[in-house]
Amino acid sequence: MKEKILFITAFVPHRAAAGEKNTMIMINDFASKYDVDLIYYKYDYNDSYIPERENVRVVLEVANSLPRKLFGILNYPFIHPFFSIRFSWAMCRTIKKLCKENNYKAVVLNHSYTFLFGKKVLNDIPKILMCHDVIMQRISRSSNKFMTNICKFSENYVLHQNKAQIFSVSQKDSNMITDLYGVPAGVALAYIDELILKKEPTAQENYFTLMSDWTRKENIDGAMWLINEVLPKIEFDICIKVMGRAFPNDIKIHNPHVKFEVLGFVDDPYQIICNSKAMLAPLFNGAGTKQKIIETLACGSPAIGTEIAFEGLPVEFNEYMKLCHNADDFVTHMKTISLSLEEKKELKKNFIRCYTKDSITNALDNI
Repeated sequence: MKEKILFITAFVPHRAAAGEKNTMIMINDFASKYDVDLIYYKYDYNDSYIPERENVRVVLEVANSLPRKLFGILNYPFIHPFFSIRFSWAMCRTIKKLCKENNYKAVVLNHSYTFLFGKKVLNDIPKILMCHDVIMQRISRSSNKFMTNICKFSENYVLHQNKAQIFSVSQKDSNMITDLYGVPAGVALAYIDELILKKEPTAQENYFTLMSDWTRKENIDGAMWLINEVLPKIEFDICIKVMGRAFPNDIKIHNPHVKFEVLGFVDDPYQIICNSKAMLAPLFNGAGTKQKIIETLACGSPAIGTEIAFEGLPVEFNEYMKLCHNADDFVTHMKTISLSLEEKKELKKNFIRCYTKDSITNALDNI
C-alpha cells in the first residue's frame, strides 16, 4: 500500500496555462509513488479537474470568487492580501481533520496563496512549499514601495515554517528567496511535457507563434503592445499563429504584411511550435514559471522576447533567446532570425538533455 500525501493548490490543474499545467504534471509525478489527495480552488468559468491517475483523489473543490477572496482577507487581515485571499479558518479545520484521518506522509502547498495554511494548521507535519513566483519581486513591479514592503514582510512570515522544505522554479528565484528571507530554497525545474518528447522539427516554416493564457492581464497587455507597437513597423511578409484560451476575437491587424491566425486553445501545440521560426514573448510584468519559453526551446525553436520573459532560464541557451528592449529590436530579430532544420534538432536535443528536472518527488522520499 502506498503512502499518502495531501496536495493543496490555488488553481485548477489543467493544460491551458503554464503554472497549472506544471501542477498537473507534478501531481502525476507524485502519483507514481504516492496516493494523492487533492484540494484545489476553482472559478465558475473553469472546468473541474479530472485526475489522470487512479490513485489521485479529489477530496475538495473549493469555489473561488471575489466574495471568497474578500472573506479570506478579513479572516487574516494582518498580511498582504496576496497571501490571504485563499485563506479561511473553516478550511484550516477541514485540513486538520483530513490530516488526522489519513496520516499523510507530507502536505504539498502549491502556490504562495496556500502557504498560510501551513503556517496556521500544519506546524507539526512535513510540508513542501512550492513557489511559482517570488511574490515580493512580482508586487514590486506594479505597486509602490509601501505595498512592496508589506509584501516582503508577509512573504517572510509565510515562508518561515516548521518542518518545511521550500522549492522554486529556477535557480535565480531560489537564490532570491534565500537572500531576501534567510531560508534555504531548492530548485524544482518546470516539467517538460511528454508530448514534446514525441515531436521533432520537420521544417522551418515562415510563421511565428504567440502563446499564453490570455485571461492573465500581463499576457494580454504584452500581446496588445506587440500589435500596437511592433506589427505596424513590419515591412516584410510574416504570419503569426496565436494560441491559448480567451484571446480577444475582435482584434484587427491593419498591416497587409502581417497575417494573424487566432487558433484558440490547442491541446497539442508542439508540432506547430517545432516548425515555427520563433516564439514571440512580449512580457513586461509578472514573474514565475516561463513555461512557454521552456517548451519552445525543448521543441527546438528559438524565442524573441523581453528581459522578464527570459528571467531565470539557463544562460547557456542565451543565443536562442533573442533579447529585445524595444519594438525595433523585435522587428530586427523577426526579420533576421533563422535556424536550419539541423540546428533546430540540435537545440531540441541539447536543451532536453541539459534541462533535467530536479524531481520534487525526491524531496518527499527523503522525509
